[in-house]
Amino acid sequence: MSKVSRRSVWKPCVAAVAAFAASGTAFGNSELIKLSQDPANWPMWGQNYTGNRYSELDQINTDNASQLVPAWTFSTGVLRGHEGGPLVVGDTLFVHTPFPNNVFSINLADQTINWKYEPTQDPKVIPVMCCDTVYRGVAYAPGAKPMIILQQADTKLVALDAGTGKVVWSVVNGDPSKGATNTNNPLVVKDKVITGISGGEFGVRGFVAAYNLKDGKLAWKAYSTGPDQEMLLDPAKTIDAATMKPVGKDSSLKTWEGDHGDYAAIRAERYWADDYAAEVRFQSVERVVHVQASLGMPDPVDETKWLQAFHDRIGIP
Repeated sequence: MSKVSRRSVWKPCVAAVAAFAASGTAFGNSELIKLSQDPANWPMWGQNYTGNRYSELDQINTDNASQLVPAWTFSTGVLRGHEGGPLVVGDTLFVHTPFPNNVFSINLADQTINWKYEPTQDPKVIPVMCCDTVYRGVAYAPGAKPMIILQQADTKLVALDAGTGKVVWSVVNGDPSKGATNTNNPLVVKDKVITGISGGEFGVRGFVAAYNLKDGKLAWKAYSTGPDQEMLLDPAKTIDAATMKPVGKDSSLKTWEGDHGDYAAIRAERYWADDYAAEVRFQSVERVVHVQASLGMPDPVDETKWLQAFHDRIGIP
């Protein structure tokens, strides 16, 4: 076991979080919910399913925050954008890196490295990543044999034994040769892990997919555009938040005529998606620079429950 340098990590650590928001803890993983109720843990990207990123620890407060000093430091060895925070479960810290997406398990008691996972990825994926070779973080999957879920840049979704770092299973989620990549952190919900896909700027059709934790097999996939059945969307029961009326049959297909609306689906939670290709695919008097959509689905996944889409626009002189 190797020793981590004791030079400058803030103590206690505060975890940064990725860009996904979730709610509805009744639909979450019960063991993760229990872990998140202990403020000593930071078991998921936003600490809990509400994604409030708030810690109830009170050792640091307004009276003593100015007295913080470095306690120890750990370098991942990767000099690119680190956009996701570590996870803390019990006395273990799980740290990830940008491409090539290394993962470290660190013993907080003595700062030794329990294990390190170094995936082998084709560097050709780097030119189609956006933006920088960042990664938003791993997910912790509790159970009899806890796992760390890693979503690699080359779209491979990998389950690692949390105790040893050994690969339990891995699946390919997309095709980098067609512009598909992943920088998101996955989300564990009940007995599944949910992930998405990137690459809209290359025309990649967006989707959200759920894989079974036990074996990595695909459970369901909901596309962000296309026919209703491929989006897992019931047009009669899905309400447009802007009009408060049903969206109607194949609403996604109709948006290509100038009314821009992208849809992202997630099981029992909220999901935020960014579409950076909008300004390429749509021509209008205004340039669409940022489009987000939010769509919720019931449990089990069979149809859309609600839909909200909104736009930020900048006028062209």
